Amino acid sequence: MKLTRGVLGAPGERTGLALALATAGAKVGITPHNWRMLNSVRRSRWLYASSGRIPQPPLVARPPTQVTDADEALCRRLITAYEAALGGSPSGSQASGMWSWIYETRQRRLAEILDRLDAPALALELASMFRKTFVLGMAPGSLISHSESSLGTRIWRLKTLDGLVSLAEALGVVPVEGPEQGYPGLAFEGGMPDLVERIERSLGISIDFPDVGAPYGLRIHERLVTIDSPDQIYSAVRLGQAVRLHLDARAVKTPSIAEIGGGYGATCYWFLRRHEAAARYVIIDLPIVNVLQGYFLSRALGTSAVSLFGEEPAQVVVTPNSALSTIDAPYDILVNKDSMPEMPEEAVREYLRWARSTCGGIFYSSNQEGKVAFLGQRQGLVPEAILQTGGFSRLRRDQSWVRPGHVEEIYAITNGS
Repeated sequence: MKLTRGVLGAPGERTGLALALATAGAKVGITPHNWRMLNSVRRSRWLYASSGRIPQPPLVARPPTQVTDADEALCRRLITAYEAALGGSPSGSQASGMWSWIYETRQRRLAEILDRLDAPALALELASMFRKTFVLGMAPGSLISHSESSLGTRIWRLKTLDGLVSLAEALGVVPVEGPEQGYPGLAFEGGMPDLVERIERSLGISIDFPDVGAPYGLRIHERLVTIDSPDQIYSAVRLGQAVRLHLDARAVKTPSIAEIGGGYGATCYWFLRRHEAAARYVIIDLPIVNVLQGYFLSRALGTSAVSLFGEEPAQVVVTPNSALSTIDAPYDILVNKDSMPEMPEEAVREYLRWARSTCGGIFYSSNQEGKVAFLGQRQGLVPEAILQTGGFSRLRRDQSWVRPGHVEEIYAITNGS
């Protein structure tokens, strides 16, 4: 990875030559992204397992669904909420630090459509959101091109199957494969349909990814499993376990949740699939990311289940980070997955101070701790921010079953309302 970074440079600092090399590498599957994925596979022995031991389901892409009048109506709502969230400020002012770079390099075209108030164009863009650059950092998006070679397909297949088996192991529906016993592919003994059926029986839901935004992934037993959905499902499972272990009977039955960040809405989606009686699930994020969350969740759960900024609250409330004061409190759980380390340190502390006075239960964090430097600034650590802020007592600290290098923590709010 150091060699790759030395040749190509860090993201955001690449020369034209480096970008050309990256493009050429993508054609044969030799890319920094594929290398990182390969390094993150927990079962490296699968690379040289005997033929037939590891299944080879096809990597497929669902086509965008046809844009309807209902889609354009939803996009008009998304534009209205986006304008209200900005409050007259320019689109580019909504982010700082790493997320400012993401906005400039990945999301500007989307912002231009929103600024034009162009609902038809927005509906067309979001109909294939999982192929776009603006979801990078939340989903692979346009990096699908890195999977189109024979080598690229093999790496993406391996990474997805690795995540799926890790999920099955975490659920306890297959034995844990260990390097000392020398039997790669243990989870596949009964075949892929058997593996999927075991997972779904344990979860109580289908693992088929919703047909929203032209997603792509492996077709397994007539299900679409994207490269990140095993991790997202796993986080929803762990969140549910945290509810049962650390909250009272009322909260277990009808929990209320506030998630800082939220990606495109995946943790929310999978949690509510398993906990339909949840009282409320609030997602707090940048206005432009709210657009993606509002679209995905409205399409996946139904428009009546989701409210946008300025609307009457529904079960799912999508709200900008500038409107913390509008969120009903107390709520039972604060959630953050894959975003606090990338935020400016003061923004993290501000969220934690807010949570101390509004969360009546626990804080569930699932984040990396790499402290990688990006654009001259090192990423933060959630435990350090907790210590600096005060008011939290750690109940658990575990490594993720599915995502190497990620840490799950549960904190009690010791001076919440």
